[in-house]
Amino acid sequence: MSKAKSRGRWVIVGSGDWGLWYGRILATDAEVTKTKSVRLYDARSVRYWYGRKGGITSLAAYGLCGPRVSESRIGAPIKSTLVLDVRAIHDCSPGAVAAFAAFVGHAS
Repeated sequence: MSKAKSRGRWVIVGSGDWGLWYGRILATDAEVTKTKSVRLYDARSVRYWYGRKGGITSLAAYGLCGPRVSESRIGAPIKSTLVLDVRAIHDCSPGAVAAFAAFVGHAS
């Protein structure tokens, strides 16, 4: 089992002007605040999505869902990526994690 799967937390990361990412982080909030960067494991880019409500916090709360979920564009998972210019980190609910795990969709 990878280090990322054995610990850490699932999050939505906002970076730069429009960058959104989903994945698992091991860093603390203090570490991210100091460097404005984070290593994201089992990472997926979020191009655009449809969910229960609008907004990034809805994505973290509910994940991908609703009648237009198949129109969401989420990248294929990769082992890890270094996300720079981190602006926000939103912890995902267990339901959101399950929704991301179930989503096949199209890669962005």
